[in-house]
Amino acid sequence: MASWSEFLEWKSNNVAETRRELETNLQAISRTPKLSREELLRYVHKPCLIKLVYPSQVHYTRRSQLMTDLYRLRNGLDIEQDPYVKSMRADPRLRNSAQLQKLKGLCTRAETIWTELGPWAADWYVDACVRKFQLGIRGNPTDFGFFDDSEKVYLEQCLSSITTGSTEDDLLSIADAFLSGKVLRLIDFLLSRRICAFTGLLFVRTRAEVAVLAQLLSTYPRTRALYKIGTFVGVSSSASRKGNIGELVDVRHQIDTLDDLRFGRKNLVITTSALEEGIDVTACNAVICFDKPPNLKSMIQRRGRARQSESVFAIMLADGADPSLTTWDQLEEKMQRQYMDDMRQLQELEAAEENEGGYREFVVEKTGAKLLLADAGEGSITAKVVLPISVDASVREACGQSTWSTEKMAKRDAAFEAYAKLYGAGLISDNLLPIKALGEAVGELKGEVAKVPGLVEVAGQFNPWYLVASQWQALTGPSGLHCFQVSLDCNGELVATMKMLLPCPLPPVHPIPLYWDALTTFTATIDPCPRKASHAMNLDMAAQSTTLLLRSVFRHRMSVEKTDFVTFFVPPEGKDAGQWSERLAGTINAEKLTQIDTSTLSLAKLGIIRDRSQNGVPCILKGFQMRSPEHELDTVKGQQSRGEEEAGLLLQVSRFPKRTDFLHKLSEQNQRPATKDHKELLKPEHCEIDKLPLPYAYFAAVVPCILRRVGVRLVAARLCDSLLATTGFEKLDLVVTAITTSAAQEPTNYQRQEFLGDAVLKFLTSLTLASEHLRWPEGHLSRAKDHIVSNASLARAALAVGLDSFILTESFTGTKWKPLHVSDQMEAPTGQSRQLSTKTLADVVEALIGAAFIDGGFTKATAILKVLLPRVWWSDLGHGNGKLHSAHQASDISIVYPPHFSGLEQLVGYTFQLKSLALEALTDSSFVGSNVTTSYERLEFLGDVCLDIIVSTTSFNHKPPIATHGLHLIRSAVVNADYLAFLCLNLHESVSRTNFKTGNKPNDVSLVKTSVPIQIWNFIRHASPSIRQAQRAVLTRYDSLELPITESLRNGPRIPWTLLARLDAPKFFSDIVESLIGAIYIDSHGSLAACEAFLERLGVMGYLRRLLHGGVALYHPKEELGQLADTESVRYEVFREDGEEKRLGCVVWIGEREFARVGDGVSVLEVETRAAEEAGRVLKGERDGGMKERKLDE
Repeated sequence: MASWSEFLEWKSNNVAETRRELETNLQAISRTPKLSREELLRYVHKPCLIKLVYPSQVHYTRRSQLMTDLYRLRNGLDIEQDPYVKSMRADPRLRNSAQLQKLKGLCTRAETIWTELGPWAADWYVDACVRKFQLGIRGNPTDFGFFDDSEKVYLEQCLSSITTGSTEDDLLSIADAFLSGKVLRLIDFLLSRRICAFTGLLFVRTRAEVAVLAQLLSTYPRTRALYKIGTFVGVSSSASRKGNIGELVDVRHQIDTLDDLRFGRKNLVITTSALEEGIDVTACNAVICFDKPPNLKSMIQRRGRARQSESVFAIMLADGADPSLTTWDQLEEKMQRQYMDDMRQLQELEAAEENEGGYREFVVEKTGAKLLLADAGEGSITAKVVLPISVDASVREACGQSTWSTEKMAKRDAAFEAYAKLYGAGLISDNLLPIKALGEAVGELKGEVAKVPGLVEVAGQFNPWYLVASQWQALTGPSGLHCFQVSLDCNGELVATMKMLLPCPLPPVHPIPLYWDALTTFTATIDPCPRKASHAMNLDMAAQSTTLLLRSVFRHRMSVEKTDFVTFFVPPEGKDAGQWSERLAGTINAEKLTQIDTSTLSLAKLGIIRDRSQNGVPCILKGFQMRSPEHELDTVKGQQSRGEEEAGLLLQVSRFPKRTDFLHKLSEQNQRPATKDHKELLKPEHCEIDKLPLPYAYFAAVVPCILRRVGVRLVAARLCDSLLATTGFEKLDLVVTAITTSAAQEPTNYQRQEFLGDAVLKFLTSLTLASEHLRWPEGHLSRAKDHIVSNASLARAALAVGLDSFILTESFTGTKWKPLHVSDQMEAPTGQSRQLSTKTLADVVEALIGAAFIDGGFTKATAILKVLLPRVWWSDLGHGNGKLHSAHQASDISIVYPPHFSGLEQLVGYTFQLKSLALEALTDSSFVGSNVTTSYERLEFLGDVCLDIIVSTTSFNHKPPIATHGLHLIRSAVVNADYLAFLCLNLHESVSRTNFKTGNKPNDVSLVKTSVPIQIWNFIRHASPSIRQAQRAVLTRYDSLELPITESLRNGPRIPWTLLARLDAPKFFSDIVESLIGAIYIDSHGSLAACEAFLERLGVMGYLRRLLHGGVALYHPKEELGQLADTESVRYEVFREDGEEKRLGCVVWIGEREFARVGDGVSVLEVETRAAEEAGRVLKGERDGGMKERKLDE
């Protein structure tokens, strides 16, 4: 032994050489590097394992009175008195009582505690639960907000039968006989660890055990002075826990628990598995497992918490259990052995690398970022990096510049050169970091999609009358006035006409329908008057006529002193405003009607009837009636007493409408009184009549509605003249629609245009990114696109350019409408700030893009993108198409087109000018070989948006227009990956092939032509066994599903979602369809018509037309089931069936009832879809049956 020691000491300066020499002499391998082992032992303190064996036999059998009361309560509960049962009795799916379930749960936990911890613990647990419930519903009702009031009262009545209050009083004198052997063994161990600096964790299984053990150890006479107890459990806040009367742990009290343990304020924390991992816990010197850990991972994680020197790791084991833990020891030993082998090899390589010195660096001058590499040493090893073919060919390969003695350094050299090349191609940042780490300028477009709050504070709605008021103040004379004739007609007959004066021109305003009542609809039209008509206007006279007009209806809302109206109304041509106002101002006594012949009187020439006996309530004169003694008090307004009255004239009237919102139709409920001939009788002596004829009163009543429509047009016009001035919108209606939310309750809103704009935005974004970044792989392109088109980015863009103030969200009701005055409107250009959802902001941006596309195609859409999203360098359509075509044209020179690919062109119905595009569209990233540019991912990225824009525009332009929700459903169905994959498998063409045919005689060989079917997927180029295997598997399923899917697509009443999911085609089938679309788009210089022709041949456009024509149910079965279930929850449970193939199954639960169970599934999506379809069929059948029964009962 001494010689060995001398030998080792002599070799101590070179550990690696010593180890190799020892291994050679001993013909053995040293498994554990000693240096690493010493370092490990120096800094890591493995705890001592202690097995705490306790007696498993229960030494107590009799339950206490409290436990007996609890069981008697559970078993004798009358569920018919349960409020839950009473309220839900009509539901046939009800299976159990809600309160009975709660009591069962309490009993189960109490029984577990009785067994594990002892009778005292179970009594305390039940007592504490009952007390907490009773105090909670009396002192702090929110603690049990999960219960409604009737359930609280019922449950309190039930629990009042349990005798409580004894356990706390008897706690100090509790005998060990009422504690389990397991608890007593734990107490003995804790007493044996009475050290000054004790810091420990006690792991238990349940939250109930956490609460009970904390109470027991904190109050038990032998432990309460030694241990300061804390608790820690998971912070789940599920609904089931909120309604659990057995929940004692309050997570609000554990906020400081870990800090208390760290700083010594507590020395023992009782916890569940919540503290095994993921939470920073101070190092402990004792970790106790109250139960055997469930697995090796759990044991190692718990043991890792005992990191202090001389710490212990205790596991409690029943006396009948296997105390050896042999399996775990073996698994851990194997894991350590593998680790040590890896460390040994790593140490040898590191020692070799230390001998290779020198230095080389690559520096980015802009940022100072450096890439470092040691200079070459002597050796003969070189390396080359070959990146996947999804990376651009110009940077796909890189060779090291030097030779090396180790492979690792040679690989580093090659990687150094590859990294430098990637930087040169713009595929990594100026900081030599992955693109996703960037945060500025273009790099921001490549980062992760940002998140923003759901609601944000935005500017108030722009007030168009602020600009009008400003122009009134700047007006220098009548020559600056603009005159408009406003006509009000009913069914083509003119009712009234007035001139409207403004200091500015108006954009065109469409005829405005005004819904007076259920039977009468007026129409207001606004037309510009000749320019000279406004020159002779006297504004003082105009103010008088406007005041007279508006006071006929809004006298109680008007100020007598204010006459600075933002719009003036004057009588039509040929009438002097001053004379007109003087002649029609005031009222006359209605008694004068008794002095004239009413049979020849024109009611339209009379004004509003005002009943003085009711504070001048305005009425409309409908006719006359002679007074007679039969008229009772309740039929003749203003009559003071019964008795015989003198014969005379009565006025037949109806009330003038109180409402001022005539832009929206009356609801059915409000329409009913209007359809009746509801008239009242008034005495003339109690009434007066406006001199202003009734038609002008009608006109005045609808002025607020007219100004609302004018105001909306002014807002849109202002947006076009300011922010969107460079876009050059020709159709203002499109802008009005784009900025109008559904909350504004205007005739149109942005939703349909947003659908179109979404597709246009994604198309132009993808085209810009693909053409401006020709070397970016598809992953970079997709991440950048997702960032640009995200709601967060669009919402921020809307706020940045000030679009938010133009968004119309306020609906018109007219309830508080007052005449608009210049002095009032000059106070602020916008209303008070408001909150808008970021989705609304983003939707308006997309709606404006859609509006621009409708107005002027991709040219105007690109123009508005440059305004709304200026941070993106947008490519014009022609420029982008040209760059893409030129880039592929350059690579086409080196491509040799395989002869059999001519069959592909025949199949897709398109002849490629750039053959490299056809090859690229069908080359998987796994392909290895020559004659390749890159894989299909970039083309698939572009083809995806080409498909989307074609489907979206076709759907949007369909007549009659389809509602927004239907547009989304149709688009989702047509661009669905499962559907495209089926079409890829289904499209086939027969081509002629020449084969050899041999006869029976020698040398009898002839050439024959045969017809061979080809399909798109036959041409995919790959080197992946998994793709080949997936093709074979899906073809087997396709053979059985082809006919039913085809029939359903042609004639089925619904989209065959279930059958398509059953096909379970891998994604690459749909990907190559989209990559072919992208290839055709680039090859045809950006012709969407050429892409559409391919889609027509594929079958997409035909099926799209069928969906657009209606008659096909569009909802996915899971969506439809969610709607049918209404407020009840739908839950899917997927399981793996027994058998060799390990097929999947699924159970659908609606509420607490199982509705469908299916099996033999090939994927999770397929079994869930099939189960949802079956559950929907069952649910519909039950509801249809219930409706039939109700009809029979009726």
